[in-house]
Amino acid sequence: MRYPTDQKERTRQRILDAAARRFREKGYQGAGVADVMKAAGLTVGGFYAHFESKEALLAEAVAESLDASREGWIGLLGDDLRGRELIEAVARAYLSRAHRDLPADGCPLPALAADVARASEATRARFEEGLGEYVDELVPRLEQAGADDRALATVALLVGGVLLSRAVAGEELSNRILRSCRRLAVAGLDDPSCDDPDEASSP
Repeated sequence: MRYPTDQKERTRQRILDAAARRFREKGYQGAGVADVMKAAGLTVGGFYAHFESKEALLAEAVAESLDASREGWIGLLGDDLRGRELIEAVARAYLSRAHRDLPADGCPLPALAADVARASEATRARFEEGLGEYVDELVPRLEQAGADDRALATVALLVGGVLLSRAVAGEELSNRILRSCRRLAVAGLDDPSCDDPDEASSP
């Protein structure tokens, strides 16, 4: 039987898509190769025809899911929002109960950060590149001094807020974390001293 010339690439993409979802949902350690291949509708034996190792799969799944997630989140916001309105819209969408409760469908930054921190340098580099692209999307639309640091801090706050809201046991505290981070995300946007390192206190 002859197969389409692009079958291998399409099969590889199925594995990547399944891995990105499973890793976000269960974590790197919680989702084994067998689990990923089953989710892709494939047998375990075919895995190594496409990837050298599970670690190599993680690196590519991280990069791909970061690209897809960033395009999805930014696409929801449109091109017209700037400054405070932009951050308010991002915070509402990102720091939501729906995002918290559906990690498999959400952003890979909070879902995979802890796993990536223990991964290889190459995987961390792919993660860092994706993080940088998130920040780069925000910087020109903040339209303020110190926009680079403001965008980076905002992304860190959003990611940390979702991560902690998923980690705690109590729903009341989880919801409070989301609310608090939404408020803090826009706090100080109109305060020039927040963007002046000489005015900031030491960490």
